[in-house]
Amino acid sequence: MQEPQIKVGRLSQSLTFKQAAVTLGVVVLLGLFGNLVVIFVEWQNTHAEVRAHVQQTFALVKGSASEAAYQMHPELSRQVVEGLFGYDALEKAVLKDNFGRVLAEKTFNRAVVGNIGVDLAQRYFSDAARYTLPLSYAISGKAQENVGQLDIYLSPRAVANKFVNRVTFNSITSLIRDIVICMLVVAIFYFMITLPLLRLSRAIAKVDPDRPGAWPMPHLGGHGKDELGLLLRTVDKLLKAFQQGLDQRNQAQQELLQLTQQLEQRVEQRTHDLQEAMAALAEEKAEAERAFAQLDQAHGELEKANRLVVESIQYARRIQSAMLPDKQALNDAVADISVWWEPLHVVGGDYFWLERFGDKSLLVVADCTGHGVPGAFITLVVASALDRILHEQKLLDPSAILGALDEMVRARLRQDRPETESDDGLDAAICVWDAQARSVTFAGAGLPLIYVEDENIHEIRGSKASLAYNSTRRGRGFAGFSNHTIPVKPGMSFYLLTDGVPDNMGGKPRRLLGRKRLATLMLANHHRPMTEQILAIQEALEAYRGTEPRRDDTTLLGFRPL
Repeated sequence: MQEPQIKVGRLSQSLTFKQAAVTLGVVVLLGLFGNLVVIFVEWQNTHAEVRAHVQQTFALVKGSASEAAYQMHPELSRQVVEGLFGYDALEKAVLKDNFGRVLAEKTFNRAVVGNIGVDLAQRYFSDAARYTLPLSYAISGKAQENVGQLDIYLSPRAVANKFVNRVTFNSITSLIRDIVICMLVVAIFYFMITLPLLRLSRAIAKVDPDRPGAWPMPHLGGHGKDELGLLLRTVDKLLKAFQQGLDQRNQAQQELLQLTQQLEQRVEQRTHDLQEAMAALAEEKAEAERAFAQLDQAHGELEKANRLVVESIQYARRIQSAMLPDKQALNDAVADISVWWEPLHVVGGDYFWLERFGDKSLLVVADCTGHGVPGAFITLVVASALDRILHEQKLLDPSAILGALDEMVRARLRQDRPETESDDGLDAAICVWDAQARSVTFAGAGLPLIYVEDENIHEIRGSKASLAYNSTRRGRGFAGFSNHTIPVKPGMSFYLLTDGVPDNMGGKPRRLLGRKRLATLMLANHHRPMTEQILAIQEALEAYRGTEPRRDDTTLLGFRPL
């Protein structure tokens, strides 16, 4: 006898169709609302980013633009305006002085790639297209005063196209998000499918193994013609035919029982192995606790020793600082003076000295061997030797002072003996400012003198011979150190420095700063007070280094004669 065919209802009545319809409706609604929100937020973000970028650009060029407007310098103004066109949305820039005269103006017709029209760009982004920066300048000793303004004009279409590109990207992201939402929406159908299946499962659980055909068939409301209804009818059919497979079921149960016994034996063996491993772990834990106790004790002793070392070095810092002169010792002998002295560690091997002898003022900068405590000890030897040379031998000639330092420090370090194994010494630069003769006399051993005269920078290199080193012992052929005398003109600035200033590593590509770039910094700031010059150089060096650490002790002495 042919069994009756069980058919599913029309497609519109299937469970799959219902799931797809619900999921599609939810995704369409959420996607539409989400895209509207994204477009509005990106419109606001684009305005905020343009304003932030313009403010950053103003902050970078404000100093140069103010200087150009104050000096009414067309070439400098042109450089400032042209430097702004690194910003791809910039269309026009105008620099004016405080009388409204245009010092520099440039328009850049950029090829804007995008589909948005000019009218739409003007409508939604014209308020982000023009910005004005008032320029002010502080003359020495006076308050800030207005010297002009800088106007920049952005391309609304370029800004709008950036907005469109970001919205397009976010729309793609929203599509991906909608797919995820679809997956979440499908979970909603748990209540449409899973719960009926659970009811079906409970009914199956009540089946009498001896009479499976008499099972309590549940009523699934609303699923009479869909897949769940088909499943219910199929289960009913299978259970009615299940009576024929009871023997196979009994055989399967027997095999399952044997498998369970094997698993129990394995679990018992694994439990025994685990207990042994836990015992071994407990023993190792006890040993580790004893080791940690010993480590804590050693750590405490190390911390105590470290604290003593740090305290000793801090005290050495006070002693070394006390050996240095007052940085204002020559205030009445020079028009302006400033000293930047900073050891690489707490103490260091750089040393400087300032002292006045009547109409003459002595300025000394020295770079001794090493860093930290060893270098600091050498500076004490140099300070003691310099004191004897200046106050007992009464030497004020720079080259003679270098020669005396070479001999005295070499003797005090006992490096004047052939059998010595040490090889320590220093580089030094000495200037004597003679107020009566209106001249600066310089002599150097390894360190230079840099000075600015008539908007030009000059460098006098010291002799290549360093002082006191055992490996550079002077022979009969050594001609001595040379003096260089510079007539002083009004406005001249002089700088003595150690290698720690130009030997800063940084930049892209990574390289040493060098004396040429340092000289450029000095020339750019020489018109400012000396303290501001030193501070500007410090800030420039920090920016150049970036994440690179300092490499050496640093001393920079700048002065401007009366």
